[in-house]
Amino acid sequence: MSGRCARLLARGAARLVCAVLLVALFGQGAAAQWRAEWDRSIAAAEKEGQVTVYGPPGIGHQNAIGAFQDVFPKIKLIYVAGAGNNNAQRLVTERRAGKYLADLFIGGSGSIIDVIFEGNMLEPMPPLLILPEVKDQSLWFNKTHIYADAKGQYVFMMQGNVNTNLAAYNTQAVRPDLKSHLDLLNPRWKGKMVAYDPRARGHIQNVRALYHNPKLGGEFFRRLFTEMDVAISRDQRLMIDWVAQGKYQLSVFSSNNDVFDAKKKGLPIDIVDAPDDESYMSGGFGHVGVVNKTPHPAAAKVLLNWLLSKDGQLKWQEKANDNSLRTDIPKHMLSDPTMIPKEKGRYINSSLPQYQDIDAALKIVDDALNKSGKR
Repeated sequence: MSGRCARLLARGAARLVCAVLLVALFGQGAAAQWRAEWDRSIAAAEKEGQVTVYGPPGIGHQNAIGAFQDVFPKIKLIYVAGAGNNNAQRLVTERRAGKYLADLFIGGSGSIIDVIFEGNMLEPMPPLLILPEVKDQSLWFNKTHIYADAKGQYVFMMQGNVNTNLAAYNTQAVRPDLKSHLDLLNPRWKGKMVAYDPRARGHIQNVRALYHNPKLGGEFFRRLFTEMDVAISRDQRLMIDWVAQGKYQLSVFSSNNDVFDAKKKGLPIDIVDAPDDESYMSGGFGHVGVVNKTPHPAAAKVLLNWLLSKDGQLKWQEKANDNSLRTDIPKHMLSDPTMIPKEKGRYINSSLPQYQDIDAALKIVDDALNKSGKR
């Protein structure tokens, strides 16, 4: 090898070593930077001493958020449990009175979007994310952060449950041959079904998913409530009891949780699954937003990052029995494996903003029930 070639190789090797060192130093600098910001945030949060969450009423959700207290004992957690519409109205009333008490709002996509987001009461979330494992979108379903608001930065969807529930039936009777929601329009089911009233808004995701499904849409609702002599109820457990007792053969729009609870209690009840393209994924109570003008901004930031971390989402999944959209945590503890979304599933994500307008669907239902004399 000539001396000139040797010198060139030596220079190339030196450049490579320098490049590697620079990358390593940059990585160390970035790590030091986020750690310093995280430490400052924790110190400031402990100085504030409190964080207030307006969240779902279920004990599982309360216990999931309550695990934060064990990790950060110097930050007192105040959890205000309530239905989304009640907590949203509470927040609005407080702010009108000049009281700024809430730091985070967690719940279904309805109230947090229609009231809190539309009322300009939330902070943009990306600037509040500190932990690299939270910011790393490759660790989340479909390798992205999913936001339920139209601007894509205010309402984080941290959970995603797939709902394949076509109808609930009595297992002591013959299993119904249902392959599609359209099969519910078969005359054999006329007068033999009870349905949860879509206008009650208690399980609005069903309406969103079916109305915006090109196979079903408003025509499905019109025919179901006009032609099929469907009994209407706003009591989920009563509906299931009726099917278990044989009063009705099918319960439509039943809550999965109520069906599974009834099964655990020994009632002869189970679910017929819909095909992928008629199933849907929703965030359930797993939507989180950080309230603006928060009284404890540092504590809100710490709680948010902990909640979206691997440890926080594992607690949420374990305690609430809801599927976290983080893909780097085990799923074996979930009671229903069908709630875990498939990577290439064809279901609608009914929490997304393009599916949130259902006024037309509810008018169709209302008109159909009026026509059938079941207002």
